[in-house]
Amino acid sequence: MQEGKSRLIKAVCDVRKKIHADVRAELADDSRTYQQIADAVGCSLATVQRIAQMDGITRPVGPRPKSSTTEVNNGN
Repeated sequence: MQEGKSRLIKAVCDVRKKIHADVRAELADDSRTYQQIADAVGCSLATVQRIAQMDGITRPVGPRPKSSTTEVNNGN
């Protein structure tokens, strides 16, 4: 039983290493967002953020949508 368990653990580690390598390769392209990278690789946004943080990679904050407040007409 121990042999089967260690083979399974090795297989999981190999898959994890492959995902991390794919994310790191995608992070080299500064034009892609973390969400786009997560979708392309097939992992979560949190995984991409965690890998980027581990590698010291930062991205500037993108534009934010304008607030949806209604304008008040002051009679002019």
